[in-house]
Amino acid sequence: MMDCALFDIDGVLVDIRRSYNDAIKKTVEFVLEQTTGRKYKGLVTDRLILRFRQGGGFNNDTDTSYAIALAAMANRQSTPRTRKFLFEVAENADDTGIVSVEKFLSRYGIEKHKQVLVYPAPVKDSYIGRVFDELFYGPALFKKQNGLVPKYCKVKRPFIANDRIAVRKETMKLLHEWFSGNLAIVSGRSRLAAEYSLAPVLKYFNLDACVFLEDEAREHAKPNPYAIKKAMQVMDAKSAVYAGDSAEDMMMARRAQKEAGFEIAFVGVYGLSPQPANTLKQFREQEADAVAKSVNSLPLLLNKVLEA
Repeated sequence: MMDCALFDIDGVLVDIRRSYNDAIKKTVEFVLEQTTGRKYKGLVTDRLILRFRQGGGFNNDTDTSYAIALAAMANRQSTPRTRKFLFEVAENADDTGIVSVEKFLSRYGIEKHKQVLVYPAPVKDSYIGRVFDELFYGPALFKKQNGLVPKYCKVKRPFIANDRIAVRKETMKLLHEWFSGNLAIVSGRSRLAAEYSLAPVLKYFNLDACVFLEDEAREHAKPNPYAIKKAMQVMDAKSAVYAGDSAEDMMMARRAQKEAGFEIAFVGVYGLSPQPANTLKQFREQEADAVAKSVNSLPLLLNKVLEA
């Protein structure tokens, strides 16, 4: 039996298809209209967002917004042609994230566009970073997270309000008992966003062991194994089952195994993906230790392992 269980939030514990995904879409539309004077309604699709995430370097959704906006600004075309170009950019992205996108776009003279978007930079200084956070958090949470009042987007209903918790209390209670309280979150979110969306089940986690990468230095972002190593060290664990929904999650788990000698069983959760069949196929091709349509299947999976 493993010593602990680790969980990503987005796409595992929470359905983000109408929250984070829609925040990316609206951020890109807003920024492009303000900077180019053209409306790109419907430019960004769930399929495009997924393609960036599958590259392994886009766990941070502001990174994804920046990469898409930068590419669209660098090669302005009609909406259909721009979308086609964006898929080409996504196909050439890798686990270095925005670095790989900037490298691919370098021949398009992107420096002037980078100066407009100001990213990566602290939210107070970054145009696209601030737009994303204002849209996602809304005025009250934006001020609580960043100590600022909205400057560009004063929304009545923030996108975080569209988060839908996907894990049942019964599942968390069972896993909490099973692992003697050794449950932790390893997420690209901020602690504030996690506390907001996971309030009904937050008590089941060891909060001292949870790592919220939005609040950490950028160099610790997935797929860097920093977060897994930190969480497991706090719980004095040598083995773990980790439930994640993305390529970054699986890369992070494998790197933590290699660097720290941990035993980590990776479970690829695919049911909340915009393209579940595509994500399931990727997990199988990359030889995930197990796959599950829902995180609520985790107790059943663990039972099967014990029986075997």
